[in-house]
Amino acid sequence: MKNIRIISLIAVVLVLGIVVLSGCTPAAQPKPEPAEVEHTQWTILTDTIYQTTVHHYVTDKPGPRVCLVGGTHGDELAGWNAGLKLVDMIPEWENVCGEILLIPQANILADNLQQRYPGSTDGGMYDGIKYTDLNRAFPGNANGTPTEQIALAISDTVKDFQPDYIVDLHESRHSWSTSDSLNLGDTLIHGGSKSALFMLDLIDYYNDTYREEGDVEFAYNGYPPEGSFNQYFTGYYPDAVVFTIETNRELALEKRVSQQILILTALFDVIWQ
Repeated sequence: MKNIRIISLIAVVLVLGIVVLSGCTPAAQPKPEPAEVEHTQWTILTDTIYQTTVHHYVTDKPGPRVCLVGGTHGDELAGWNAGLKLVDMIPEWENVCGEILLIPQANILADNLQQRYPGSTDGGMYDGIKYTDLNRAFPGNANGTPTEQIALAISDTVKDFQPDYIVDLHESRHSWSTSDSLNLGDTLIHGGSKSALFMLDLIDYYNDTYREEGDVEFAYNGYPPEGSFNQYFTGYYPDAVVFTIETNRELALEKRVSQQILILTALFDVIWQ
């Protein structure tokens, strides 16, 4: 009996050796089925000139809750163009899971005018109404100015969603790599310490994986402006990752939209594993 066991063991070893030497590997595991995505939409600021659409995607796979907001500044075209492109991209994204809330054009009147805010080229006056910078008006005020009412509608929508990740899509006139320290193009802006640690890894991953040859490396900036969407939600959700994408408006629009999408792709690579 002992000899039979030894012979059997030798046979197993020989078979395993043949498999290794022949380069055979176990059969590849079948690719997971893509998630089923339910897409619903509604409007906020309904029946006003500020009415804009909110998109909500719910998958049948567990995962984080991600909020994406574009178009806060209407002259930063890549932000809201990327937001509009995402409407149809999200359900088809590989490995999509969890939930996504998307507001492509938060400040739709400014977007349609392609101005930072309505009337920004005329002292803030547009069609007899005074406007200010939406990204200095958060969290907003129900009894405040039109700008503050827009900010409140956006704030309430994001709060109802209770996201784990919050991304604001913006642009700057020039790259950080120029001599002017006020230029924020090619940066990701974060607020709290949790976001800072996450940003370091995300920026390295994007630069190594998706940045095209010759492009300026994205860098990070830790100073969201007071009253900004980023600053407010960094404080409101201290355990969430909150950041702003700032592409460089000196580049072609198609390029900038592509960078916005690729940075989000890098984010999803990391959080949808």
